[in-house]
Amino acid sequence: MRVTELQMGDYVNYRGQIIKVTSLYDKGGSNEVGWGEREDVWVNASNVEPIPLAPEILEKNGFRIIFDGELHMTYVQDIEGFHIEVIVDKIGIYQKISMFDGLGNGVTIVVCKYIHQFQNAMRMCGIKKEIEL
Repeated sequence: MRVTELQMGDYVNYRGQIIKVTSLYDKGGSNEVGWGEREDVWVNASNVEPIPLAPEILEKNGFRIIFDGELHMTYVQDIEGFHIEVIVDKIGIYQKISMFDGLGNGVTIVVCKYIHQFQNAMRMCGIKKEIEL
């Protein structure tokens, strides 16, 4: 990965360990990600992998299934004034996320395959909910 794909607070996988990004550094081509309470652990971002957005994670975070079809499932949850719909392909290739505010205004993120992309989409809407893994 590149640090330009991440934001502070994103969850990623580093050698089988889930880490929460607390620092990003991209000067002089160093491309480093930091984490830890004192931001004292740094690794090259190319050693960091995204975490797939899986149905189990959605369920753990309070999303409920409203449609379970042959090809995909639809999960929903209302968070901080937003209605969020996540469509998950049953073979794990496609996720479509739509977020609507109380007035019906919304944004659709067509492809959102990873946790950090989902976190960024929620932040873009001003949703501060912390994702549990």
